[in-house]
Amino acid sequence: MAADQNAKALVAGFRVLFGQKVALLFQWFDDIGRIAMDSGRPVFFNAQAADARRSGLVSPRPEDLVALVQNWTGPRPLRLCGGGTTSRAAVTDHWTLDLQTHFHRLEWQPADQSVWIGAGCRMGDVLEALRPHGRTVAAGLSGLPGLGYVLTGGMGPLSRQVGLAVDQVLEIKGVWGDGRPFELSRGTDGDSLEWRGLCGAAPFLGVVSELRMTTQPLQQLWLQQRSVFPDQLPELMLEAERADSSASLQWHWESSDAVQVLQISTAPWAGAERIDGLHQLPSLRGSAPIPSRSHTEVVGLLGPAAAELWGAVLPDLCRLLQHRPHPGCSLACQQLGVATQRVPVEATSFVHRDAEWKPWITAAWTPGDTPGQKRSLAWLEAVWQILEPICPGVHLAQLHDHLPFHHRELEAAFGPWLPELRKLKQRLDPAGTLPSL
Repeated sequence: MAADQNAKALVAGFRVLFGQKVALLFQWFDDIGRIAMDSGRPVFFNAQAADARRSGLVSPRPEDLVALVQNWTGPRPLRLCGGGTTSRAAVTDHWTLDLQTHFHRLEWQPADQSVWIGAGCRMGDVLEALRPHGRTVAAGLSGLPGLGYVLTGGMGPLSRQVGLAVDQVLEIKGVWGDGRPFELSRGTDGDSLEWRGLCGAAPFLGVVSELRMTTQPLQQLWLQQRSVFPDQLPELMLEAERADSSASLQWHWESSDAVQVLQISTAPWAGAERIDGLHQLPSLRGSAPIPSRSHTEVVGLLGPAAAELWGAVLPDLCRLLQHRPHPGCSLACQQLGVATQRVPVEATSFVHRDAEWKPWITAAWTPGDTPGQKRSLAWLEAVWQILEPICPGVHLAQLHDHLPFHHRELEAAFGPWLPELRKLKQRLDPAGTLPSL
């Protein structure tokens, strides 16, 4: 009886949403793997996750996080949701740890011009909060992702100048997979395996509740957005590789005959449009019509400066783009390099420090169309196969342990660091509470 009361006391603060009701988690321990849940709530921006019917969601407050992880007895792995853009929450028969609801710390530190960011904050929130202080962070092309953007690497238009977002992290707080709380700092722990693991592979090792990172001066940007023919890409990419760190190239390819190109620089040039900062970036898709609501999976690749090799694969890419199984299927790319390449490989779990390009492949299908889903995922893998010789790495911005190519992604994402990362995982999360390596 006493043990039962203690268990109830530990989890009394954890609230679970299923159907249209809210209940205490301890009431459902016996059936935790079988509760059908309506996940269609604001925490899930990702349409696939929002439409998932057979899943559970637990939304602890910060003071309850340690006890939740320590006493988790539900289905494993427990999946994390901060920004709400991940498709992982769409997996059947699992539970998601929602950090978006209660982890909203966003605190400016004037002494050293850093910022504390809670796990429930989206990057767009961070940019807006820093604007009155005349500061910004190394955000990406979208303000929707959460702290996972930083913890999985984090690249954007300023990366060539200031480095990856994960390279700006100063402190990290959270709970290891075994339930032990941690507080690590770059100054004290920067040479540790734990720090390296969190900077690029955090979702496998622990639940990060907040982190502190450096900021940069808010500066005006100049950009030009236009449509080009696909066969112009290799020359544009070659020019971009030769440019200095003030400039970057991004493009989005959605049809067989046109690519939307977005060139961004911190220095003005003739014909460029001026914006006040990253918070005013236009859509990478330009004025292209937005496809109807769809489910998607995204795989990001990484490759070195090799613009001349893209010409050889263009015919095959054109063929695949011409025969997309769904209008939402696309291929996009962004540039990194310069500052991102100055950090030693062993400093973080982002090991592809030679990377100049990150192409990402989006597979899309109509909700409920299982044959269409299979066709689109097969299309994604076909594009991946064409690009793999020139972009052999993977940027693991989204985890796909619910898909058959998960282990292939792990090998390509972490390379020779993966065996040591697995040892670290075994030490910090021996019960496999978090996603598997």
